[in-house]
Amino acid sequence: MEKRTVLLTTQNHKTVKGEVLGYKTYILYMSPYTFNSKGINVCSHASVGCSSACLVGSGMGGMYETVKQARLKKTEWFLSDRVGFINRLVHEIGVAVKFNADKYKVAIRLNGTSDIRWEKFKVGDSGKNIFELFPGVQFYDYTKNYKRYDSPLPPNYHLTFSRSEVNHDKCMELLDRGVNVAMVFKNTPTEYMGYKVIDGDKDDIRFIGDKGVIVGLRYKNNTGKGADNKIAYTTGFAIAA
Repeated sequence: MEKRTVLLTTQNHKTVKGEVLGYKTYILYMSPYTFNSKGINVCSHASVGCSSACLVGSGMGGMYETVKQARLKKTEWFLSDRVGFINRLVHEIGVAVKFNADKYKVAIRLNGTSDIRWEKFKVGDSGKNIFELFPGVQFYDYTKNYKRYDSPLPPNYHLTFSRSEVNHDKCMELLDRGVNVAMVFKNTPTEYMGYKVIDGDKDDIRFIGDKGVIVGLRYKNNTGKGADNKIAYTTGFAIAA
């Protein structure tokens, strides 16, 4: 079963926009929170508002049961056979690099719907993490885990911090340190709380451009069964003003 599982996808309307900038983007989508048979949370810093607004319930993830099951299968594989999972991931990244060698630079987002500290995992007996194994590939992610900024990240791994209704102070601190912070708005402004806001829906190429700015993301309605989109606003996760 696992051998036929494809981990990385390029079918995302926003990442396709990055191709005009010369990047072919691949994303690993998994099943978030504790939505797996082991009850292990792969989004340890998710808030109530974050979970209500999660991308897993928008787009294809909210419409198609087959998409949800595919993401769940990947998560189950990661949790039950991490070595085999990472080996497959390494293989797919290698194929992506070779396939795009003459046309695009490759960008990889490993946490499409998770918040895993990939920098902590070594690949086989190499003694290297996946970023060190592919120094010519640009990796990037969004995270709510403030502790990931306590130690230097690999030079080819860019992290954008994500605001929720419970981490405002951390957002302000990181902005002042030159870290970009993603914030969800009903209508994306050009400035917020004295900081420049860039349009994060224009593309997903977070690793180039301005530093210490807010990445404005327009709230996307959660289309999953039983979704209540008001929660994103009542909790303060999405900014209405």
